[in-house]
Amino acid sequence: MPPRARPGAVVAGPGEEAVLNEQWSGPGVDGAVPGVRRLLAGAAAAPDGAPCPLCDRPVEPADAGALDGVRIDGPGRELHTAVRTHPGCGPSRVWAPAQIAAARVRLGLPEAASWRPDDRPRGADRLEPGMAGGPGEELPSLLFHPGPPYPGGLLGHLADRYTEGLAPLDLTGVVPAQDLPGWSVHAVAGRITAIGSPVGPWWANPGGHPTTHPWRRSGHAERRVLLAVLPPDEAASGPGDLAALGRAIRAGLVLGGVAALTGTLF
Repeated sequence: MPPRARPGAVVAGPGEEAVLNEQWSGPGVDGAVPGVRRLLAGAAAAPDGAPCPLCDRPVEPADAGALDGVRIDGPGRELHTAVRTHPGCGPSRVWAPAQIAAARVRLGLPEAASWRPDDRPRGADRLEPGMAGGPGEELPSLLFHPGPPYPGGLLGHLADRYTEGLAPLDLTGVVPAQDLPGWSVHAVAGRITAIGSPVGPWWANPGGHPTTHPWRRSGHAERRVLLAVLPPDEAASGPGDLAALGRAIRAGLVLGGVAALTGTLF
């Protein structure tokens, strides 16, 4: 297991509070990670002097290193709010309410003391390799079902995935899937052993997850894979549960795109 595996790793990870307080890496030259820049595109910026959501002190234009972020109170864009944080309070990222509460606990704010992490153990993640696209345009696909419960709940999951650069994915094919810079799926002798993100290792299974011969054949030709990450509460659905998948797609809760396929397939 890589030392910086993301919260989606199959092995037991750190406690919820440690995950929610993690300092995300990978900001751009403007100090914002790609997922934050995507959500802020076309949105009203946080006004000068608006309070930092992590400490309540105002963030002034003259504050050196002030960081852009987004608070999400739901998956819809109308529930996304631009925020700015002091660099000593927290990183540029997409914030769920539970993640803000965890950061406030870390900063020692007494009004956050009522927040408690969910100490229930994570369930196992599940991978479901398949094929996507029509005849002659098929790509190997990979559905990733995170094991529930996720730190911070559904919004914690969405905030983490948005921060990492994932966007809603239309698996019906109406809207073409976008390439995912920095994302990769790695295979060893046709078994999926790791998924990498722009901010580091994201998931790993040294023993590997099996794939089918058509998946390996298509992957060998394309060297790309359609990665689709489902919300944690859909992880209880059985393989091939198209009704649950359809509900998640319509709700904008399936995130992903086209990642590079690396390693060996045969």
